[in-house]
Amino acid sequence: MLMMNRFLFFLPVSIFTSHGDTVGLWRFEEEGAAEGQSVVLAVNEANPGSLDATNSSGSPVYSADVPFEEIFDPVANSTYPNGLSLDVSAANSQLQILNSADFDTSFTIEFFVKYVGEPGSYENIVRRQEFSDLAWKIDFDHGPNLEFGKPRSRWDTPAGAPDDLAEAGVDENVNFVLKPQGTSDGTKVYIDTGAKDINGVDVGDQNTGKGSDYVYDVNSGNPNDADIALQGDGINDLAEWHHIALSFDQETQEIKFYLNYRLGQTRTLSDSQGDGYTHPAADLLFGKLSGNEGGLFMDELRFSNSILTPGDFLREAGASRTEVVGHWRLEEEGAVEGGDIFLAENSASDLNDASASGGTPVYSTDVPAPVIYDPLTDTSFANGFSLDVTAAGSRLRVENDASLNTSYTLEFFMKMIGEPGGYHAFLRRSQAGDLRWQVDFDHAATGAFGRIRARFDTPAGDSDGVAEPGIDENVNFVVGPTGGGSIPAERRIWIDTPTGDGDPGSYVSADWSTDGDGINDDQSWHHVALTLNEETGEVSFYYDYELMQTRTLSDSEMNGYIHPEAAFDFGKLNNADYGLLLDEIRYTGELILPFQFLQTVVPVSNDLAITSISFDTQNGANITWASTAGEAYTVERSIDLITWEGLDTRTADGPSTSFTDIDPPAGSSQVFYRVIQD
Repeated sequence: MLMMNRFLFFLPVSIFTSHGDTVGLWRFEEEGAAEGQSVVLAVNEANPGSLDATNSSGSPVYSADVPFEEIFDPVANSTYPNGLSLDVSAANSQLQILNSADFDTSFTIEFFVKYVGEPGSYENIVRRQEFSDLAWKIDFDHGPNLEFGKPRSRWDTPAGAPDDLAEAGVDENVNFVLKPQGTSDGTKVYIDTGAKDINGVDVGDQNTGKGSDYVYDVNSGNPNDADIALQGDGINDLAEWHHIALSFDQETQEIKFYLNYRLGQTRTLSDSQGDGYTHPAADLLFGKLSGNEGGLFMDELRFSNSILTPGDFLREAGASRTEVVGHWRLEEEGAVEGGDIFLAENSASDLNDASASGGTPVYSTDVPAPVIYDPLTDTSFANGFSLDVTAAGSRLRVENDASLNTSYTLEFFMKMIGEPGGYHAFLRRSQAGDLRWQVDFDHAATGAFGRIRARFDTPAGDSDGVAEPGIDENVNFVVGPTGGGSIPAERRIWIDTPTGDGDPGSYVSADWSTDGDGINDDQSWHHVALTLNEETGEVSFYYDYELMQTRTLSDSEMNGYIHPEAAFDFGKLNNADYGLLLDEIRYTGELILPFQFLQTVVPVSNDLAITSISFDTQNGANITWASTAGEAYTVERSIDLITWEGLDTRTADGPSTSFTDIDPPAGSSQVFYRVIQD
């Protein structure tokens, strides 16, 4: 940052990247709107008057029940108050946006939703449908089994011209569904527990809010045991707001479904005709798209003509700072390439520094990026060094501390150069053989070989140091990238084929670890994250910011999760010699989401920077920046670093470009400027 007179000028690098346009944003904040008032017209705040949503059926009304009082939009980098939502509890209450070519793109649609009453069978809440065999929708899984209560997306596409009949085995995609994975442990938007006898009379606990408490027995003579939809009292046990997002790439036909900012499933549509995807020529509908009565609320619906990721999704503004137990950055004063690491400081606290506890850990200038951005604190910091633990046994240790005994998110960057031995661990907290967790390397002969994963072991009762299958609660409980031999190359941290092409299909031996030359075919940095919810026992594993797998630890003793009373070690936790680098190890004392993970920042063009600033009362503020000929840049201005105003967009014709703000805002003690490469 540079301070000059009364103006503060700055340029972030690629944190503020440009995205596709927001085609529609329906916020239900129309002028004069009030709780209980009918919603006649929902204005498209992205472009008022164009693609406004009109009341097409039922009795939609405004509600003061909102997910958050303030919403942050990362795409626009703006925050706005949120006072009203859309109540579509009455039968057939829905809004309609007329068919438009603006919807015929790759897209992301997102919104907040709250279920109170029980939805009807596979009830839609968002839909674009031209024919039965040419449609996409977001609906509710009403399967009688443990899938009941999940949100999902369904797609139907014809083979050739649509005939308004979705025919399995004939059409390309029939009832093609994406949703959160898992059964009783899968995340749901509706849970309504409560056992009933054969006559439908309550005989068991109700409203526990845990899907695992459904009484489900398909062989029971009690029909209520075989259909979860018949249990409970018809009211959601957990009437909470949820965020749902769906993205579609029309080039690859890949669809991604997200619930509460976590990727639930990714699938690709079949295209047997090779003619690409045909969008339904149909209106976009949202709300209660059925005749069912039941509490249902929606808010902040947005349609973007690009593929957004969780970091771009609408979310709560101004959330309180998360407690970071430890962040070991390897940026100590005096650090030099190849220098010994005796102590890695905890940048988040004066406590829990990490000290060398074996081998020869050293500093390396090989880093995932020169700048790291932390969404939790909205700060960026220079990154010059990583942890090189190539030498056998090289590791750092954080001594056992009660601050580690929480729900947590562990994340780090990792680069593997040489080949690990059998199931080598890289980060670990281990008290005993039956009381430990670790992040390690899958050394299976084939299939899963080469993935990074996490393993948990927990005892039944007191720990005896021996993990015994069938006795202990969890033995070799693993989460990581799934798919066996079909795990794609980009989800394996290690690939070493005889041809060196980085393609798992090129392995030839019965034991893949014997192929290749012992050097990773793809020596890239990767981001890894592991979360543990100590209340529910749910464990999630992320690789390069995508959720790979979620599982729930068994708790046969019903005594909750017991943390290992042990140090936290990271590095080379064995006596092998192979190239291995770690960086930005962070332990957060609660669950955070992918868009809150540490992110790499790379300048959007060579040496993009503000090079000079001048100001005078007659001509205003002149900003000059290093540029690349032919590239477009936008200059924006803010007085509070929250709301940004676009001033000018111009295409550079050389290595330096300038803009003069001839009318800076009067009465402000400071003004901020930023330049973004479009």
